[in-house]
Amino acid sequence: MIKYKNMKQGISKEKILGLSPNSNLLKEYKNSLHRLSKLQWEVATGLMLGDASLQTQNNGKTYRMKFEWSDKNKAYIDHVYALFDEWVLSVPHKKTRISPKGNTVINWGFQTISQKAFNPLADLFINNNKKSIIDSLIKDHLTNVGLTYWFMDDGGKLDYNKNSKNKSIVLNTQSFTDLEVINMANDLKNKFQFNTEVISNKGKKVIVIKSESYSLFRSNIDNYILPEMVQKLP
Repeated sequence: MIKYKNMKQGISKEKILGLSPNSNLLKEYKNSLHRLSKLQWEVATGLMLGDASLQTQNNGKTYRMKFEWSDKNKAYIDHVYALFDEWVLSVPHKKTRISPKGNTVINWGFQTISQKAFNPLADLFINNNKKSIIDSLIKDHLTNVGLTYWFMDDGGKLDYNKNSKNKSIVLNTQSFTDLEVINMANDLKNKFQFNTEVISNKGKKVIVIKSESYSLFRSNIDNYILPEMVQKLP
């Protein structure tokens, strides 16, 4: 697990865990954090295209990122937690609920501190307090790293039949408007040269990267995908 220390202020994260929100040392630690690293920014962009969310408690002065995934993805959760370690003051916590069918559902979640460092992400993904995207997001901000985390977070196989030879990838974009999804599919085609299409899934639009682009897709993500998440690929 990656450990971070703010060397400029000399305050390690371990020193402020469990302190009161009004603690001067905690405030000093938060103020010593200024911006996401290049890797964190690229990962965060991909995660926001997936299921991650941004929240503000002070009308947009600062934001925090919030994450939640199912128990089967615990290794992925721990990995993302490690990537954002200095921004998170508590380990992923377990959430248990009973589904309408009576099944026990276990999720894990965590959130970052609220900080101005997340405001640039809000500029890309928040419009009128709702999750959205700016027109140039994929063109100007999505990298191979971001693409990989987008897939790991909210992507998968189009065809889950055991003997299927279909290698199409689906990106679940149901949280975005139809127009946003269409624009994202076109931008993926233009930027990465993927053959894409938009289809409906339970009344919502999702992006399909077609089988003929599978090798190209793999060449973009293979250096970054976690071994535990390879099973999501065709």
